[in-house]
Amino acid sequence: MFFKTKRTHYESIYKSAYRAFFVLCLRYCGSQQEAEEAFNDGMVKYFEFEKKNTIEEATRYALIKKILINTCIDRSRKKKLSFQMIDEAISNQYSEPAQVDYQQVKEEILVLIQQLPPQTRLVFNLYIFEGWSHKKIAEHLQITENTSYWHLNKGKEKVLSILIES
Repeated sequence: MFFKTKRTHYESIYKSAYRAFFVLCLRYCGSQQEAEEAFNDGMVKYFEFEKKNTIEEATRYALIKKILINTCIDRSRKKKLSFQMIDEAISNQYSEPAQVDYQQVKEEILVLIQQLPPQTRLVFNLYIFEGWSHKKIAEHLQITENTSYWHLNKGKEKVLSILIES
């Protein structure tokens, strides 16, 4: 009886997390298959954590989201994405990100985001969708803040050009 209850518990969490966060993984990954792998890896990490710790119901999904984002970042690192260090003079021209309201169109541009180069997609997602600062992105990805600015602006330019063309 205990194992059946645990199995039902895990299944319920997995299904509700899938509905809530699979799109998040899809934004970070280049394909549906990669997103599924990242989601499953993240959920395994979450369930292992839950076995060892007491999780408050109120914070469960925030924890799952954090684990999934970090899993996607770790998978990118394992692929050995190399961030080009952008020359200071070039990156200074992008000292402030363009003022565009992405909140209105973020769901519509999921497909466009997947077309971005992996490094640019990673910075773009962390800044636009997760609200990370350039400083936090730079520290987490071990790049300079200027490189983060550069990737964000290149991502914005690419997404905007595709939106304008269509």
